[in-house]
Amino acid sequence: MLATKVLASGITHLTDARYFAAWEVDYLAFPLGEGVGEAISWDYLNALREWVEGPEIVAEIGRIDKAAAWTETLTANKIKTVLLHEDTTDETAEVLKAAGQTIIRELKIDQFQTSEDIEEKIGEHPATDLFVLSFEDWVTYKDVAEGSIFNLEAINRIAATHQCLLQLNLGGEAPKTIKDRHPIVGFAVRGSSEEKVGYKSFDDLDDLFEGLEVFE
Repeated sequence: MLATKVLASGITHLTDARYFAAWEVDYLAFPLGEGVGEAISWDYLNALREWVEGPEIVAEIGRIDKAAAWTETLTANKIKTVLLHEDTTDETAEVLKAAGQTIIRELKIDQFQTSEDIEEKIGEHPATDLFVLSFEDWVTYKDVAEGSIFNLEAINRIAATHQCLLQLNLGGEAPKTIKDRHPIVGFAVRGSSEEKVGYKSFDDLDDLFEGLEVFE
């Protein structure tokens, strides 16, 4: 088992799905609909989920504005958690939440955004249950610690009052140490394409999961 919650998003093939499920992540998010890139079909999602067990299956539906239609589709496919784009309105999230959905929202953080920008955006989304603080791949924990991009104090302020997952290149830092330093509930990672059908190297993720592994 893992020491923290982990969300794996962008799952588009069985190789990723089985890898993350084997590590007992809490959430597996599959991109669906027109609001996300590389979306898969509902038929393919339902085929993939037959091969994994354990994680909560999440519909990564990105930016949407027709929540009522989505609630019917989500219910029909037995989905209870959605991952939304940061620009999806809180009114849309409220409709989904009223229909029984748990709301996860991804917030992209880049070099042009300040901590005030992110904190203001979070304040606009009270219906969200869990935020993903998502940094660009090239940003490392050291960059944030040095204040080159965002800052650790802002992460602490945000995570102290909201449930947050950190999606960040740890740059060799031990994930348990980072979890102990900050009041985050866990980490988020993203799947990627296969190198060939049925094969993919997970070297870039193994260190994170090995660092979070807990032996009972």
